[in-house]
Amino acid sequence: MSVIGILNCKMLQDEIVYLIENDPEITNVTVIANGEHHEFIQKLDEAGISYKLAPMIRSIPDVTKRYEDDLTGLSLIVWNVELGLHMRPKFLKEEVYKDLEIFAKKVDGIYLLYGLCGNVLGHVEDDFKEICPVVILRDSDGEIVDDCIGATLGGRRQYLNLLRSFHGVGTFIFTPMYEATTDEFFNYSKDRGGFTEEQMIEMNKFMFESAHYKQIARLETGLHYTKNTDESLKRFADTYNFEIFDLGGGNQKVFVDCWQKLKNIIVQKEAVKD
Repeated sequence: MSVIGILNCKMLQDEIVYLIENDPEITNVTVIANGEHHEFIQKLDEAGISYKLAPMIRSIPDVTKRYEDDLTGLSLIVWNVELGLHMRPKFLKEEVYKDLEIFAKKVDGIYLLYGLCGNVLGHVEDDFKEICPVVILRDSDGEIVDDCIGATLGGRRQYLNLLRSFHGVGTFIFTPMYEATTDEFFNYSKDRGGFTEEQMIEMNKFMFESAHYKQIARLETGLHYTKNTDESLKRFADTYNFEIFDLGGGNQKVFVDCWQKLKNIIVQKEAVKD
């Protein structure tokens, strides 16, 4: 029996539901109830996936205190991380590394659902190789993907080719989770640093215009766990006068391949131990 931990950006919760639905080896799912889990467990409910809630990561027993008879099959612990950390790459790295140090005591391996994310997570696998196996999202060329969009497109080459196809026109690429979290991601529905919603919108407008953003590509991921995103996307597009068009090509290959890679590492580790 093995326990795998998933430490993930909230934007990739759909991909986790997909992995759980399509891996018959997973027999137990535990979700850390840290306040970032509500949408995720709603999707688990809708998919008919059973799970347990843990009030905090520290309530999970350490590997050294685990009894093999406690669980059967492959157990999964899912820990969603706050979305807002993307705005501050330095703090993102600090939080992810801190969480990994805690998680490493609880599981046999960690699937880190992040990309480079501001070039702060490029060495994470090496940094933890003596502590616990960690697998970050890499493409078929072995390159860490830039972000969740790059992962959904299949890797860095595919991402770069797509960006080139826009011919310099600034384009947001939105997955369904991006569509559903535009308010949260761009902060204009919250009071941050004393700024009002109107001030946040004006600052965003200045930033978008400076970067020549003019349109939004809705990326079809093949996953439909996130629903009813049209209203949120339309409000965002209307606020900033963006055009919207549909974009194909999204897939789950990177996520599935990296998941299998981690499972293989754990199997090999267990074989050596035996």
